[in-house]
Amino acid sequence: MSMFFLASNIKETIFTDFAFLALLIVLGTLLARLSEAIRIPSITGYFVAGIIVGFLLKAFHIESIYTDLSLISSIALAFIAFELGTRLHHRKLFHSISEVIVIVIFQAVFTIAVVAALFMIFGAPWEMALIVGVIAMATSPETIMYISRKFKTKGHLTDAIMPHIGVDDIVGVLLFAVVMAIATAVNQHGHVETSHAIMEPVLEIFGSIFLGGAIGAALAIIIRSTAKRTPEYKQNYLTESVFAIILCVALSMHQFHLGDIHFIVSPILTPMFCGIIFTNLVPKSVRKENDEAIDGFTSPFIFSFFALIGMNLVIFIHQEEQSIFYYILIAVLYAIFRVVGKQMGLWIGAKVKHAPKSVVKYLVRCLLPQATVSIGMAQVLLHNEALPHEWRTTIYVVILIAAFLYQLVGPMVSQRAMIACNE
Repeated sequence: MSMFFLASNIKETIFTDFAFLALLIVLGTLLARLSEAIRIPSITGYFVAGIIVGFLLKAFHIESIYTDLSLISSIALAFIAFELGTRLHHRKLFHSISEVIVIVIFQAVFTIAVVAALFMIFGAPWEMALIVGVIAMATSPETIMYISRKFKTKGHLTDAIMPHIGVDDIVGVLLFAVVMAIATAVNQHGHVETSHAIMEPVLEIFGSIFLGGAIGAALAIIIRSTAKRTPEYKQNYLTESVFAIILCVALSMHQFHLGDIHFIVSPILTPMFCGIIFTNLVPKSVRKENDEAIDGFTSPFIFSFFALIGMNLVIFIHQEEQSIFYYILIAVLYAIFRVVGKQMGLWIGAKVKHAPKSVVKYLVRCLLPQATVSIGMAQVLLHNEALPHEWRTTIYVVILIAAFLYQLVGPMVSQRAMIACNE
């Protein structure tokens, strides 16, 4: 009898989860159409839909639904990282690699310094300020990919955006692993061995690159062997790519052991390097057809991801004791200081490399959106109990609010930058 009631409760939970997911999608679709009608990118509509559903969950005291649906966020993040990786073909990357690296380095230095200084003014410990400075480096690739696909943009700025975002996010994730290890060691006051503090981020970084690269190479071999004679060959491409991406998600949720050292692989780097290795091992025609097959499949995941961010923002803020106005103040300042840091770094880096005027003038506007990668980092920070609870939660809420602010203005600014640049 107890098994019957248990099965019945599980069915009811699944029903509630999927009912609210359906509501999230249909409400997001309606608000997306409304957003486009008033010339705001549709992604913003899904974000607002998530906020509305978040208030409904609070009203009915069923916030656990967000936790049940959070796997969708992990899958969406992997698809986004994989697609970003597929945009980093060696021909496009090496064409402007020195320009990209120099600009990214200057952006990293100035963005980290400016944002870290802001948080230290608010009383954050230096290691927590350093972490949020590194998070500020990250740029949201899916917004630019969505705009680029929708308007079929072409030109120097379009070619420059993806390598910049890709290298920016790779450097950001690598630095994040390092500064997290430093912050953990500082806050554990000698309770962690130095060898562990060094090896864990090293294993995370190289483990992510190795596993992601191996899966990407295997995917390239499988897809190259897929016969084009059958009319459903693109469906086969999609099925094989989804398998590889889901495998990356599964591996990023597993804790690995090497002796007495415990480490995980990055949920961002692993699918990203899967995409990088894959796209550089297949012909251009196969790469293009695989992109077309994936593009139509990923949209619901990406839109659901933004809706879930809005939902999470409402739920998490209601759980915290600090005033919402305190978080909004820091988030607004964070958003401003991040833009200032990126603009300073971009301007100096572009001058050093004599970059085209279109890059100097418009690139920073295309680097405004911030959500997926930064929230992924903030979630890792939030769950690290060795770090101060007050600043873990503060940084997480600030990143969520900033993501909301950037989604209100970032896509619109990026879209207008591409139009102004005649792309």
